[in-house]
Amino acid sequence: MRGTGTWSCTITFRFQYDDKGKPLKSGKEVSFPTIYNPKDVELWLRRAQAAILTPRADPQDFHNKSREELKGLQAVMIPFSWNKVEVLVRDPEGADLSFVDLPAYDVAYLGIIQHHLTDNEVVPFVKKLTERFIKNENTLIVVTVPMTDDFENQGAFDLATQADSEGLRTIGVGTKPDMLTPGNTSALDKWRDILEGTTSNLRHGYYCVKLPTDKEREEGHSKSELEKREKAFFSSTEPWKSLDNQSRLGMRNFVENTSRLLIGLIENNLPDIKKRVDTLLARDQRLLSRLPELFTADNPIAVILLRVAAFCKTFQGTIDGTRRKDFVHKNQSRYSTFKSEIKKTTPNLQCLAQSTSKLKPLDAIYVADVQETIRAHRTWEFPSYVPFEAAKEIILQHVEHWEDPLTRCFNDISQNTIDLLRTLVRDTEYFGRFAELVSFVEAIIGQEAVALQAQVSEMLKKKFNMENGSPLLTENLDRFNQDRSTWLNQIYGVNRNPPPNYSDEHKLMADVHAYFQTASARFIDVVVLCIEEEWHKKLAGRLEESLIEKIPPLSRDQLDLLLGEDPKVSRERNNLTRNITNLTKIKKRLLEYEAQSQAEAWGADLDPLN
Repeated sequence: MRGTGTWSCTITFRFQYDDKGKPLKSGKEVSFPTIYNPKDVELWLRRAQAAILTPRADPQDFHNKSREELKGLQAVMIPFSWNKVEVLVRDPEGADLSFVDLPAYDVAYLGIIQHHLTDNEVVPFVKKLTERFIKNENTLIVVTVPMTDDFENQGAFDLATQADSEGLRTIGVGTKPDMLTPGNTSALDKWRDILEGTTSNLRHGYYCVKLPTDKEREEGHSKSELEKREKAFFSSTEPWKSLDNQSRLGMRNFVENTSRLLIGLIENNLPDIKKRVDTLLARDQRLLSRLPELFTADNPIAVILLRVAAFCKTFQGTIDGTRRKDFVHKNQSRYSTFKSEIKKTTPNLQCLAQSTSKLKPLDAIYVADVQETIRAHRTWEFPSYVPFEAAKEIILQHVEHWEDPLTRCFNDISQNTIDLLRTLVRDTEYFGRFAELVSFVEAIIGQEAVALQAQVSEMLKKKFNMENGSPLLTENLDRFNQDRSTWLNQIYGVNRNPPPNYSDEHKLMADVHAYFQTASARFIDVVVLCIEEEWHKKLAGRLEESLIEKIPPLSRDQLDLLLGEDPKVSRERNNLTRNITNLTKIKKRLLEYEAQSQAEAWGADLDPLN
């Protein structure tokens, strides 16, 4: 592009596609150093090419590679890449022009036979890559052909014909004319006729250019000197010096004529180009408007503390059930599951005499099993005395199964809480707009939650141990006696006169049943209350205290950093802003160009000689 100031060249990698050629959700740009000496461009381009063809390597690793080192890496490079090396040249004497140098389809086709026998994807890859770029109707297709080759068998022309069936956008360029010696009479005659236009297969014909050799580039000749050498070659070498149409020879003629063709192409497609620019501009402006406004704060500590207060208030209201009630509903459902799991451990007492040889955990318990348990614990008691240890053994055999449901319940509830906190922290109403502040708050929450979780787990463990040992005690005798009588009445009937003579086994089974009902209900209530009080309420208090304690000591720079914009949002904002700026410039230039064209056409219509 034409630019003020000194000449410069910027090389940028644009990673926009994955290995299969599918667009990435978010592209990435990597820049090479800006170059201020044209002599250095070739080596830096070779470094860039090697870097993009070695996708697993860091592009910075190639900054100091020599030509020899780059040649040694060719064995580990992939053949081609979907991604681009973009070269932006700012030249005070240059012109605004964008072009894409695509892989040579014919070279890939021939090279696959020699170098890619095991890689059948290379030719389709190059074909698809080429088709992607040349299908744009605002793009000229320049097919370069070494003049020593048979241009009629060039597969690149087939692709160009498919994309440009009428030939409105295709130009041919013959290169390396110096490789045709006077003895190549057939090739020389053929190319002379092509350049004269008598046998050209292209509507816009062909051009012939002689580019500098590797040695000439290494010698660092100026652009004007290279142009003089090219002109001298054509003016002193047959058959070129004898051509009637000298406008087909040389890079300058090619550029000037192609520029006119490009201008005509742009004029024909100007309405479509304007429409496309307007569409892209409207899209990017819409996307930019959806981003949160840039945030500035004269008093960052006040801003952060206000958000902390609002965050803590919402968290407290949520665990109390006054806000976001779905959180309480979810926990209530989990507590209900916990209750069901505890109830499933209730002793399955059967009044039948059937006995099993060996009881499994939570199996049915029959009268014969109870008799055996009483016998096992009886020592020197009176004959009518039933040892308390017999009832205790049966009860604890079932209480011991409470620990796993207890652990799972607290793990699930605490995870629900962590998920809630993460959701609140990342809500833009509180901290979500500020990535650094999110990380800061989440770190504090993590520290407090882990410490409190360990304390509550230990506390719940003690609650379990109280039930899973001595003494087995309840002061809720009304419920105990009621549950005991209910169980016995199911066996002996209600209001019998005289009262039935209960067997020792049935009385023990009734005691076990009554105690278990009382103790399990007590345990369920204690666990739920402990989690709500010791976990939820204390966590809310500790978080507020810790956040308020750790924020004020921070420096102004640290506070400003916490309120900095999310890097991802910042990158998106910068990209959209840059796109909008560029599209606005393009739109302005299109309007200026359209107005200029209309003015020139109007002036021509008024010309009496026209």
